[in-house]
Amino acid sequence: MRPGILTAAMIAVALALTGCAPAGTLGLDAVADERAARAEARVDALLASYAEYLADRWPGILLPETSIEAWLGPGVWTTAFQNCASEAAGREVVVDVDAGITTSPPPRTAGELRDVETAIYLCQGRLPPPGLGVSDPGPIEIAWVTAYARDALPTCLRREGVAAEPLPDDPFAILSGGATPGWDPYRAVRGDAPALRRLQALCPHPSVLLSSISPVGEPRPQGGS
Repeated sequence: MRPGILTAAMIAVALALTGCAPAGTLGLDAVADERAARAEARVDALLASYAEYLADRWPGILLPETSIEAWLGPGVWTTAFQNCASEAAGREVVVDVDAGITTSPPPRTAGELRDVETAIYLCQGRLPPPGLGVSDPGPIEIAWVTAYARDALPTCLRREGVAAEPLPDDPFAILSGGATPGWDPYRAVRGDAPALRRLQALCPHPSVLLSSISPVGEPRPQGGS
């Protein structure tokens, strides 16, 4: 099981929908794997496009092997990417919102320009741009959240004496950043704050469970954001 994904009270209810389920059972591990595969595919597409550009620009160029070392958030990616590219290019590389990627000093020869562009290729593969980690839910994620909301969550709520209102036909309605437009499984206790907190802890909303997985498929540390 991925740590922090389920409260102990939910294990019995959601066993078949979590990473503790038998192999082949739809679970949060499958959702994480799908997110990781989709994110990696976006990186592969970026590198393939850039490699084609480099091959046309520099016939015979030998591109370095590269693999993802870390997915970083926007707040730290720029510095890490600059450091990576600067070391690989042998000159200071700067990412600027307006100017794009620049170097200091600017490349003066074709070889120096090729080295800079190769360094950018290498470091985009090692530290993918944060935007590549964002995408719409995949089919496995939609199937999981729909099954959880239709079966496991109502079952848990019934055990606590609460009937959840029917799930809307559109599963995307329950994947919108934790908002539940038109569907509130806890509506029956919305006027009772202590009861609401208890139910939300015992029978978590699907978006709470999904928030334990980052957009690129890695489990979030306990207490992380």
